[in-house]
Amino acid sequence: MEDIVTAKADVEAVEKVINSVDYLPLPDELLHLSEDEIKKLEKSLTRKLDMTLMPVVALLFLLNILDRNNIANAKISGLTKTLDITNSQYNTCLMIFYVGYVITQIPSNMLITKISRPSVYICCITSAWGVVSMCQAFTKSFGGLFAARFILGLVEAPFLPGVFYLMSCWYKRSELPPRIAILYGSNMLATAFGGLIAAGIISRMDGKAGRPAWEWLFIIEGSMTIAIALLVMPVVPDYPGQHIRSWTGMDKQHHIYAEWRIRKENAGIKDEDTESIWWGLGQALRDPKLYMFVVMQMALITAQSFNNFFPSIVGTLGYNRTITLLLTAPPYIFAFIVSLCVSFHAAHKGERGYHIAIPMIFGLLGNLLAMFVPTLGGRYFSMFLMTSGTYAPYNLCVSWLSSSLPRPASKRAAVFAIVNLMAAGVAHFYTSYAFPDTQKPRYYGGGAMMSAACLICATMALGIKWHLKRENKRFDMVEAGGEVAKTIKGSKAGHGGEATVSFRYVH
Repeated sequence: MEDIVTAKADVEAVEKVINSVDYLPLPDELLHLSEDEIKKLEKSLTRKLDMTLMPVVALLFLLNILDRNNIANAKISGLTKTLDITNSQYNTCLMIFYVGYVITQIPSNMLITKISRPSVYICCITSAWGVVSMCQAFTKSFGGLFAARFILGLVEAPFLPGVFYLMSCWYKRSELPPRIAILYGSNMLATAFGGLIAAGIISRMDGKAGRPAWEWLFIIEGSMTIAIALLVMPVVPDYPGQHIRSWTGMDKQHHIYAEWRIRKENAGIKDEDTESIWWGLGQALRDPKLYMFVVMQMALITAQSFNNFFPSIVGTLGYNRTITLLLTAPPYIFAFIVSLCVSFHAAHKGERGYHIAIPMIFGLLGNLLAMFVPTLGGRYFSMFLMTSGTYAPYNLCVSWLSSSLPRPASKRAAVFAIVNLMAAGVAHFYTSYAFPDTQKPRYYGGGAMMSAACLICATMALGIKWHLKRENKRFDMVEAGGEVAKTIKGSKAGHGGEATVSFRYVH
């Protein structure tokens, strides 16, 4: 009986220590608010972000994917025949995009931490890639298309890691997964509606003004990107506390609270840097977790490498050009729905590893069915598994990355850029050649590569989960021993009182 009482006392002592490390005083400007008013302020903040930041970045990302991948639709619309380029030259044009993508990714995300108006920066680079995308319509040879794709990679690279960084400055880590799911859903919707848009343009615009349909594809989608990017610029918020604009619906209280709540879940550390951007890059490179996420993300992007060839893969079912483009839409729409379900469930459960590994197993099954199932219906069903299984985990990987390497700001920005560079950049150097026309209709080489990538991604997710759980146990032991993770007093906390804040990884 005495042992039980002693054990209970020990448990209560540990809980007392752990609970004591979860306090960060409110800023002076918010001390007059009651607990209910603070809750209303938080709901108002997330609602206004969801009505301003989220729709705009989702729309811009949709345009990003549309302008990046419309070359796949242009290919089956006659691009290769008009320019008289071989399948190998076409694949080289796909690959060179990612060479440009690699060059500007890290410098841009190192720079964005020092830019006070990310809204202007993001919308300007969006307009820039719209111009370059439109210029692809006026190329007359392999060399012209090669140059246009390279420049397109240069100007598109800063967008996605920059947006991820901006979102991480506003949203808590528990809020990021469903929001990134919605954002990355723009990828799937762009691919789905890209096929529908292409089908409409091809059927109605071929021969207009003496131009083939694929040229109109680039002209229409590129000009649309330029116009939309300039129109939405005033809606995108900048960093919390900077350039408060009343028309976005967020006043000074929203900005102060947004900065405070991000600090609270990251050991009370203010989201700013006194060191240089190169110091932040060095901090990122010295963190072993970075390399674990690089491997997982590269495997994930490799598993998605069918996306640049999806119209050609669907074309092996034997339908005509218009029906083929229409058939590309349903698998991506289904993947979008699955992605939202997985992300909301992961956010509700506070879990990441299993929610990444399990969909990847379904992606593996889809690849195997695509290679070996003989029936037409079975092969089309496999495409639903391929898309949903490999696209659903992406947003979780990004939000998990943000919460696992959160501070300082320049380190987090460098991490986003490095992981996106290695995954979306380097991985495409070899995936661009994984689906040659000579392997139709089964594409055994590409299928085997994607199958292996699914296994590697799932294994790596479970490995990261195990590592972060072990780190959390170490934090528990340290705090139970009387050592707290972070203590801030007085002015160092940015307000009166004492802040004692703990940090735990999401796994």
